[in-house]
Amino acid sequence: MSKDTRDYYRIYGGPASTYSIKLRAVFRYRRIRHEWLVPQSMFSGAGKLGEGDLDSPLTRAGKGVVPVVQYPEGVFKSDSTPIMHELECLHSNRSIIHPHPGIAFLSSLIEDMADECLPLPMFYFRWTADAEWCGRRQMIGWNGPMSEEELSSVSNEFIKRQKTQLGAAIQLHPGEVLKNYAEILSTLEASLEKSLFFFGTRPSFAEFGLFGQLSQCVIDPLLSSTTKEKAVRVFQWTQLLDDASGVEGEWNDPKECLTDELARIVRVLAPHYFAMHESARMSRGLDNLSTEVNGPGYRLKCLLGLKSQLFNLSEKDREFIRGFLESSGCWKQLQFKQGEPEKVVPIVPL
Repeated sequence: MSKDTRDYYRIYGGPASTYSIKLRAVFRYRRIRHEWLVPQSMFSGAGKLGEGDLDSPLTRAGKGVVPVVQYPEGVFKSDSTPIMHELECLHSNRSIIHPHPGIAFLSSLIEDMADECLPLPMFYFRWTADAEWCGRRQMIGWNGPMSEEELSSVSNEFIKRQKTQLGAAIQLHPGEVLKNYAEILSTLEASLEKSLFFFGTRPSFAEFGLFGQLSQCVIDPLLSSTTKEKAVRVFQWTQLLDDASGVEGEWNDPKECLTDELARIVRVLAPHYFAMHESARMSRGLDNLSTEVNGPGYRLKCLLGLKSQLFNLSEKDREFIRGFLESSGCWKQLQFKQGEPEKVVPIVPL
């Protein structure tokens, strides 16, 4: 592949991809030059992105899942959270990491909780109650103008594909899933009565993690209706974070960051978050995690990374957040178990 001399990034995203939207919002907030591209006619609703088109840039780069970022020098990388961390090393302006290591850890924890917990209600209702609308919407986004006959054909194939990915979640009762989502909304809505951001007057990893998932919950019919009815602040917050390039703010003093509102958000996410990891550990184990990019293995890789981050804090920084983590039911869950330190692998863009 020839060397690219552009001075900006290209983000290849999907029309309803929560991780693509999250990453784009980070680029926008940080004012990092980029181009947003939804690869038209590269997804038929079945198979992988670019399948059958051997000449597409993503196929040649070996990338079949969005988001994919093409860096200015031409290299392609995927996986939103590691890319966000790598951007911190490459660009100093408008960082989304609080300077206090303990607060930075809490931000990363909430971002991972959002990435793991909020996809359940979004994905569940997207491919049950809202399947027809969501399937048609996404296929129009991927393929542009097409006849009604063509749209029906590709959207039906896509819906079949997506429903198979629900797995055991298909057995869940919709009322219970909606109740859990409403509890998350209520907790975040209460926090937004006090402040738009958790750690100051500027966003961090935590806010962007929550935003990415909620960006689609406020679009898909059923969850959008629920959000508008029960959490108007949350709805409008997603509009703000979609393009926060005009937000100017400061970080709070670390002592001002450990609020009751933040603790309630962590408490409401923690039970499901740690239950998902325990299930993944029981079903998959901890071996060979380095190449995992989604599913149970990736989930475990990220949790081990967080445990390592907490373990490697200075004693002073670790003790600073210990009471907060204990009160929110996370401290014991975030300690290494026997044999886990040896299983930690670097989490880097792939």
